Amino acid sequence: MLAFLMNHIEFVNAFLNATMVLIWTVYLQVFLMSHLRQGRNVIHIDLGAAQGARSRCLVTNLGATAIYVQAIIAELSSKGHASRTRITDRDEISENDIEDPLARTNRGTLQPGQTVDIGSLDDLVSRARIRLEEDWKSDDIDTVTITVVAISGQLDRVVGASKTFNSERDAKGNNFSAKDILTQQIRPRQTREQFSKLLSGQRFT
Repeated sequence: MLAFLMNHIEFVNAFLNATMVLIWTVYLQVFLMSHLRQGRNVIHIDLGAAQGARSRCLVTNLGATAIYVQAIIAELSSKGHASRTRITDRDEISENDIEDPLARTNRGTLQPGQTVDIGSLDDLVSRARIRLEEDWKSDDIDTVTITVVAISGQLDRVVGASKTFNSERDAKGNNFSAKDILTQQIRPRQTREQFSKLLSGQRFT
């Protein structure tokens, strides 16, 4: 065996070098994938803490880095017609009822793993109806889509996520249920123009 290896030393060296290159290539790929996964921002939107119209809309930062929530957008849909508007500020709370002005806005930093309550879904719908200045009736709303627009501190870019909730009316009021358990992550490359409009404060339908 040793004699065979000595007689084919060049082939053995080439084989060992190729194996080492392959191992380091695989290791580098795993490292890069892990690094990219850690740097990816993931925002989760969900309902909890109550039932029906009083269900709280919860936003959680599932990424490994902090994000700054810049805007909350609600889209109301009824029979094929949809309108969207920003509902970031909580105008339903009077300035005279609170000591901290920051309690009247959903803007702010979310650390990794942190969850924030942005209001009941019924409140979010009410905010949207007021800002849209359209004849939206609660009974007519089929779905409500909540979109969170944020700025990633580490990557210095705009990211976002959205989730759609079905709205059903009964004797007790509106009941909301998520269309999907997962939250759709919105990449800025796909919606650069849309994010620009949202962050500049323009209302659009």
